[in-house]
Amino acid sequence: MEKKKSIFKRWWFWLIVILVIGAVATAGSGDDDSDEPKKVAENQQEKKSEEKKEENKIFKVGDTIQLGDHKLTVTKVDKSNGDEFEQPKSGHEFIIVHVRIENGGKDNVDYNPFDFQLKNSQGNIVDPGFITVDSDTALEAGELAPGGKVEGTVSFEAPKGDKGLELIFTPSFWSDKKITIKLN
Repeated sequence: MEKKKSIFKRWWFWLIVILVIGAVATAGSGDDDSDEPKKVAENQQEKKSEEKKEENKIFKVGDTIQLGDHKLTVTKVDKSNGDEFEQPKSGHEFIIVHVRIENGGKDNVDYNPFDFQLKNSQGNIVDPGFITVDSDTALEAGELAPGGKVEGTVSFEAPKGDKGLELIFTPSFWSDKKITIKLN
C-alpha cells in the first residue's frame, strides 16, 4: 500500500505559501508618488506657498499633512518635569505631543503610538516612552474608518530645553515614507 504524502511535504504547497506572503507584503508597500507627505492647503494662496515649502519635507506644529490615506496634525506640544510618581532622568524633561490622525482614504487605516519617534538635536531617535503623566490622553492603537479621526498624546523623554526636536511619523511598516514635524 502506497503511503500518501502530507500536503506539507509537497514542494508546490510551500511555493504557494511563499508567493502569498510576498503578495501581501508588496500590496502594503505602495511606492507611488501620491504617498509623499504633503501639507493640506486651506486656500489657494496657501496652496501655492506650500508647494514651494514641500521640497524640504519638514513641517511645523499646526500643519495638516497627508501621507497616503493618513492625515496628521500636531496640535500642540507640552513639556513636563513629571509628577509625584514619575520624573524624567536628570537633565531631561517629558515631551508630550498632542496629535490628531484622520483617515482621508476609502479604506480603514491603522494607527499606533509606535508609529511615532522623536529625534533630538544630537540625532538620537527614540520611541515613545512608557510615561504616565499623560495616561488620561495617551494615544492607543486602533483603526479608523474612512473619514474617521482620533486625537491623543504621545510622550517622550528628551534633553531639557532641546530646540531641535522633531517628531517622525511612519504610518506603514511596509514603507519608508514618513512625515517629519519640527516641534520648536
